[in-house]
Amino acid sequence: MNNRFVRALWRLAPGIVSSTAIAGLLSFNSFQALEQIAYRQLFWARGTIPLDDRLVVIEIDDESLRELGRFPWKRDYYADLLKTLAIAEPSIVVINILWSEPSPEDKNLADAIADHGYVVLAQAWDTNGVALLPVLSLTQASIATGHVMKQEDSDGLVRQLNLEVLGQPALSLAALEAYSLINPEVKLPDADQTLWVNWSGETLSIEAYSFVDVLTGKVAAASFQNKIVLVGVTATGLDPLVTPFHRNPPTSGLYLHATAIHNLLQHNDLHPIRGVGLWTSLLLGMPVLSWFMLQWNTRQQLVIVVGLCYGWSLMGLLLFRANYLLPIAAPLALFATTAIAVALQERLREDYLLRCQIDRLWSHYRQDLVLSAAGSSSEWAPQLKHLRRSQDSVSKVTQLAAIAQQLGRAQSIQTAIAHTVALGLLAADSDGTIWFCNPMAVQLLGCEIRGNLGQSLIPDWLSLEQWEISLDYLRFGNSIKHSNIQQGDRWFDLMLQPLMHRKLNPWAENTRRLDGFLLLLEDITEHKYAELKLQKATEIAIRDAAQSADASRAKSEFLANMSHEFRTPLNVILGFTQVMRRDPLVSLEHQTYINIINRSGRHLLELINDVLEMSKIEAGRLRFNETDFDLYRLLNDLEEMLRIKASSKHLELIFERSENLPRYIRTDEGKLRQVLINLIGNGIKFTESGKVILRALPDPSTISSLPPEPLQKFSSGVHGQLPPLSDQEAHDPASDSPWTESDVIVFEVEDTGPGIPAEDIPKLFEPFTQGAAGCRATEGTGLGLTISRQFVRLMGGDIIVCSEVNQGSIFRFTIRVGRVVGPENHSVEMPGRVIRIAPNQPNYRILIIEDQWENSQFLIKLLSPLGFEVRDAADGQNGIDVWRSWRPHLILMDIRMPVMSGVETTRKIRSLEQAYQDASELLGKRSNVNVPVLRTKIIALTASVFEVTADDTAGIGCDDFLRKPIQEDILLQKLAEHLGVQYQYEERSRDRLSPVLQDQGTPPKDLREHLAHMPEEWVQQLHRHAVLGVDRPILQLIEQIPAIHAPLAQQLETWTRDFRFDDMIEITQAYLK
Repeated sequence: MNNRFVRALWRLAPGIVSSTAIAGLLSFNSFQALEQIAYRQLFWARGTIPLDDRLVVIEIDDESLRELGRFPWKRDYYADLLKTLAIAEPSIVVINILWSEPSPEDKNLADAIADHGYVVLAQAWDTNGVALLPVLSLTQASIATGHVMKQEDSDGLVRQLNLEVLGQPALSLAALEAYSLINPEVKLPDADQTLWVNWSGETLSIEAYSFVDVLTGKVAAASFQNKIVLVGVTATGLDPLVTPFHRNPPTSGLYLHATAIHNLLQHNDLHPIRGVGLWTSLLLGMPVLSWFMLQWNTRQQLVIVVGLCYGWSLMGLLLFRANYLLPIAAPLALFATTAIAVALQERLREDYLLRCQIDRLWSHYRQDLVLSAAGSSSEWAPQLKHLRRSQDSVSKVTQLAAIAQQLGRAQSIQTAIAHTVALGLLAADSDGTIWFCNPMAVQLLGCEIRGNLGQSLIPDWLSLEQWEISLDYLRFGNSIKHSNIQQGDRWFDLMLQPLMHRKLNPWAENTRRLDGFLLLLEDITEHKYAELKLQKATEIAIRDAAQSADASRAKSEFLANMSHEFRTPLNVILGFTQVMRRDPLVSLEHQTYINIINRSGRHLLELINDVLEMSKIEAGRLRFNETDFDLYRLLNDLEEMLRIKASSKHLELIFERSENLPRYIRTDEGKLRQVLINLIGNGIKFTESGKVILRALPDPSTISSLPPEPLQKFSSGVHGQLPPLSDQEAHDPASDSPWTESDVIVFEVEDTGPGIPAEDIPKLFEPFTQGAAGCRATEGTGLGLTISRQFVRLMGGDIIVCSEVNQGSIFRFTIRVGRVVGPENHSVEMPGRVIRIAPNQPNYRILIIEDQWENSQFLIKLLSPLGFEVRDAADGQNGIDVWRSWRPHLILMDIRMPVMSGVETTRKIRSLEQAYQDASELLGKRSNVNVPVLRTKIIALTASVFEVTADDTAGIGCDDFLRKPIQEDILLQKLAEHLGVQYQYEERSRDRLSPVLQDQGTPPKDLREHLAHMPEEWVQQLHRHAVLGVDRPILQLIEQIPAIHAPLAQQLETWTRDFRFDDMIEITQAYLK
């Protein structure tokens, strides 16, 4: 984004600079002289225009001075002139002569003026501001007076005329005001405006007569009839006036008033165009102009600038002909300045890019130079002394020359190599013109330099279609290989490789374009024969591998599909044990047996889960179930759960958590929990003394910030990288979690156990395989690490192992997680065992659709005593019938059923609900009563080994799911979540250790008193063996109990016989705390 902004600013810069400069010059009126020249040239370009034919001039010229004497004259001459003109009857007489001094002839002149009636006299002001008015008698005799003041610019030209000065109108304005009294009214501008004079031409096309000729009667009287007669001095040296057409010699000031009268009569005075909008448009338009000019070449830029200047000048002339005065010099200077700024910027940019290119070439190829930089400079410097450039420029040229020399050497070396390799090499331009080929290419293809490659390849080597496809690949920068081309008894591989030229452009890094392509022709005849032999051997191996894969796949599919058969009986067993434990009529002895059955069933379920997890991995059906959760809470729960097991072995369990570790994350919580339990549990299982440490870090880079002890202490036996994934292992897991942008979290489990020999590390993650330490253990299936590795890889990471014998081990794994603001939900722990539904609640109707009678009976026996109304259906069709007639609040739906599966049943129920809802809405529109249709909650029951997610169940219309075997507390929690059910719970007693323990003959208080007399080390050993669940060491410890504590011995022996190790853990843990 910043790069684009810099480029845009760079393109706008010339226009901005030129606009700023011209604006500054305009503010100081720096273009006045140029505009004055342009003003004069516009008049010359326009040419002469005739003055209004109502104007007649009587000139006091040089001839009149010769005849009548030196000026000023007696005023009787003017009286005689007026008498002569009175006979001709002009409309008005305007006299441009000041009579401010009294004279004896004033009375005669005043009478002549009064007799005529329409005479306008001139007045002015001297340099001191004193008014030069006609004498009073003359003023009273005249019809009006007007000022003859003129305003000259710095070049001496009069461009403007003030129509009113100190309340006195200009002579031209006063004359036309008087003229309008006896003629049709002439529309005149306001007196407070300025008249921009529009000069008529070099030769004034106006009727002009000499004063003396008029006075002597040489001019016919009809020449003045109904005319505006203007009388004034035009003799040389008197009242000179410079105009665009009369500079040397100048004309007379009389013609200023004649032109002004003409402009007012014809309304053709000039109108300057100098508004703020014009200059704003021009100044703001220059950055846009520079933007476009930088995209054009020099010729285009020149044409555009010349066109703009010419066009502006032509537009100024056309407007001038229409009596509009457009500024010329400043806009042309603005265009030219912008063009110069663009050219200067391009020069600077080219110089900068050239220097950058040389620097890039130098930095890229300098290490390849045979000569050193100093040597190169000394070699080329004498040849560059005559260049009048700076030392920096000479240095750049020296570097470029050195690179060129070295590249020439490299070209010679490459040519020599190309002529000796056993390949056909050929290089061509993008259009197929060959510019290099080695002898083997010439021999095989029959080509030559400057020949066309396509003609050499088609049709003997490639077809026309193959050649066109190859060119398309090359244009997109891709190489293409044509294999196994047979020529007689020989075979060849032909490869076309694009030659991409990298542009060393600081504005666009790594930009590349196709400069040509390289052809490589390899003789593979020997490889072909060897390949045929290998192919036969491979076919045999493939058949054997396919048979093995089919067998392995059949095994995996068999185990996966057996999930339903495994979990269904376990669901019945564990379910009815939960029901029986609720029965208060069951004897204490039978309660003990029920607990044994329940614990044994759960242990069997854990073993089955491990095997089935492995079957999911091998079947390629492991799935990534992403959820949002609280990582801190997960770690705290694990620490609390595993600390008892660690304490029983006198081990220190340490959880180290980085301060930067994110709390709320998104990943597969269940798989992460299982991996951590497996790794920490293994550390506790195989460590006899010391500690087990879990570290959680935010990303791998923080490992270096930890103390070096964890890895560096294994100085002689660090075995890091795991064996690569097999094809089956790498098939699905990682592909189900397409990681893009995510955080990485590192978990590290360190123990001080016996360590792992180097030869056992590669076998750690093989199924059903244990190392030497594992073989000494009495529990486990040998699948924990295998499953853990697959889970970690599914979560976007991997596991490495660092270990040394007799020092301990470190298992480190990484996972990718997404950060979230907070957890979406939290599981709610039941406050106690549910005994019934709380009062004042609806009669909740629960429908169980289950084909297995045992499973449905378990649910009925579990829910009915709590106060739920329960009905069951043996298949989907029957379930739909019951749903229609009974309308339950919630359905527990088995997914796999005969007749009609749970998926089909759910979809039909949802379809019927929608139909009922549509009918209700239609009826409501007609009767204005809308009765909503109750939507039944549906919870899916599944015994599948494969993960079921909320998205899966929602896709078929279910609201939630439960996995078999169904746990009582989870089921009741789901009912509360979806129906809002409130329960009454059994009160918990603080002194109660377990439901069975409280019912034994020996009270818990007495047992604790007996246990308090035993040595602490003995209690710790008992606790440790109870956690491990091994009975033989416990029986040996019982034999050490003195006879005085026989009740303790009898109770412990009973618990050992009934596998009630959890009761032992509770009582020993209470003692140890």
